[in-house]
Amino acid sequence: MSQPKEVQDRLKKVQELRDMGINPYQDRGKQTHFNKDLLTIENLPDIDNVSTDQNISICGRLLLFREHGKISFGKLRDESAEIQICFMRDFLDEDYKFAKKYLDLGDYIEAQGDMFLTHKGEPTLLVRKFKLISKAIRPLPEKFHGVSDIEIQYRKRYLQTSTDRQAFERFRKRTILVQKIRDFLNENRFMEVTTPTLSSSASGALAKPFTTFHNATKSDFYLRIAPETALKKAVACGFERVYEFAINFRNEGLDPSHLPEFMMLEFYASYWNYEDLMDFTEKMIKKVIQETCGTLKIQHQGKTIDFSGEYPRVSMRDLIFKDCGIDIYVEKDIESLKKAILDKGIKVKDFDNLGYGNLIDNLYKKVSRPKIINPIFLINHPVELSPLARMNDENPEIVDRFQLVCNTWEILNAYSELTDPVDQKQRFMQQAEYKTQGDDEAMMIDFSFLDAMEHGFPPMAGFGMGIERLLCLLLDQENLRDVVLFPMTKSSQEEIDAMQKLGQSASQQSGTQEPVVDPGFTRDQAVEVVKKYVDPKLQPHLFFVEAAMRKLADHYGFTDQKDVWGLAGLLHDVDWSVTEEETMNSNPLAHCGEKLEEILGEINASQEFIEVLRSHYKEHGLPVDTTLKKALYSVDELCGLIVAVTLVRPSKQMADVKVSSVKKKFKDKGFAANVDRNLILTCEDWLNTPIEEMIALALESMKEIANEYGM
Repeated sequence: MSQPKEVQDRLKKVQELRDMGINPYQDRGKQTHFNKDLLTIENLPDIDNVSTDQNISICGRLLLFREHGKISFGKLRDESAEIQICFMRDFLDEDYKFAKKYLDLGDYIEAQGDMFLTHKGEPTLLVRKFKLISKAIRPLPEKFHGVSDIEIQYRKRYLQTSTDRQAFERFRKRTILVQKIRDFLNENRFMEVTTPTLSSSASGALAKPFTTFHNATKSDFYLRIAPETALKKAVACGFERVYEFAINFRNEGLDPSHLPEFMMLEFYASYWNYEDLMDFTEKMIKKVIQETCGTLKIQHQGKTIDFSGEYPRVSMRDLIFKDCGIDIYVEKDIESLKKAILDKGIKVKDFDNLGYGNLIDNLYKKVSRPKIINPIFLINHPVELSPLARMNDENPEIVDRFQLVCNTWEILNAYSELTDPVDQKQRFMQQAEYKTQGDDEAMMIDFSFLDAMEHGFPPMAGFGMGIERLLCLLLDQENLRDVVLFPMTKSSQEEIDAMQKLGQSASQQSGTQEPVVDPGFTRDQAVEVVKKYVDPKLQPHLFFVEAAMRKLADHYGFTDQKDVWGLAGLLHDVDWSVTEEETMNSNPLAHCGEKLEEILGEINASQEFIEVLRSHYKEHGLPVDTTLKKALYSVDELCGLIVAVTLVRPSKQMADVKVSSVKKKFKDKGFAANVDRNLILTCEDWLNTPIEEMIALALESMKEIANEYGM
């Protein structure tokens, strides 16, 4: 593809400069003053009386250049401000011609000269000497219109900030806010610490983590969802007040109020409870907002948010009851709460998959949070919603916790910390139960944290606040990405294609950055085991899942591991025929348990391969943290559904089954009711594969072998 003409012209200038012995990319520029300081100089002379001994040298990007015969004016921008610069032929001689020919908008230059005041009253630098220090090959957007495309603003922030001073100042304000908070905490005897970004357990918050694999240790790791447990361990080290501005990662939705990567302030204070922390928080919020914005009455999208008064303290139970009439102190279990919600006709997100605590939270977010504008402290959260918070001494069904909520957003979360290790372990186990029931946001057990707590924690209170959410309120923005300098964006198709041509796409990297599983046996051995232990009526299902898994290996870029993926599909239920009765009647963990190890031990299957199979059975609660595991988890049930759809066709031939037919029966929960639709749907969240696409992939692969099984 040829370059645009303007790019070609600029590249030609670069070559001409090199031919003249001029390096268009210097290693430094001399900067004696910032533009902002020059703009405040008083009593500047006019052009006729300008002095020649000011010794001023500035550097910046050229944003405007207007020629007027023997004189030209430009705008030079550095970090502090834009300033007008003046080129005069009488002073520059041949260099004036050089400026007209070789300087383009977007170039970085060094300009030396003296300040004067134009007849229009504008402070201006009279250029006596200049140097091109970095040549721009691509032009900047036209300054008047700037960058209007939102996606380009996010993807190429440097273009937006080069032409939009307000956008530039927005990100400077972010730094100021963080510094004001840091100053306040330091003044109150807090110490800043750094905790790990990679962890062997995703704990500290109710959220779905990003997973990765560390090749050297052959271990699964998670990008942190919160620094909470690590910071508490720092307290156990003897540091009584600690804080961190942590970058957290949560593998959840992307919308104006949520980011997969964000900055959170967390701090912990020994010997405080949540009421002490509420008092401290109110003082801190008021002080940093006043110092950052110059006022406590913030204008946001046409509304006034007043941070100046005393913040009301309202219980979650009272707020929900006022807004919808449901009393969570009465509806004390998941079934009664679901019935109350259904009776009220309230639509709650993820209604079928949530545990009790998260269901209350989503109910509050549906009926109450959208009504909150001025700041309030929301208190008395249910214990199930706060697995790390301390139970209230008077009411053990709630915890000593608060959130600062305003403008329909939760700005911060804080509580008296749980320091009882027995209580903490019980709550972790309850969270593990929720995870096995399909709640992806339930918290993982952190054994090292439990060990530290068993050695003793002091009483403490903890605080967590999303920096971007507070910034959006203060800077009159609606989308969190507008206060992040480089927010996450999906690669453009052009970038994807280019990376693939260079062999640098994610799927082309060594091992695709995921562990390569060595099964330890051959397919022939696997088939013999299937014939020996699996009921003949179940065997077709295993071969269908094998075919689907091989197809998915190709689809997700794991062609080199296709055989392993197929074996996982073939053997995933190899023990079901001999463990079904025990699993269904007395021991739900019998399937994929000891009998699986015994069967696969006959063919010397590796432990890592056995763990892949075991992870597909949700009762074991194992992490589904590789693409292989995620694919098996979803497609197992889907293959069963496709067979069921085939068998109700008049021809009973899979060749006659269409994707639309399977999708229709998928929506009909009365059809093949034993098929767990929620497991199939994990393809959308875990694999970014729409259900229609997953059906098409599985169906195509199954049709290739259907005749072998009379379908």
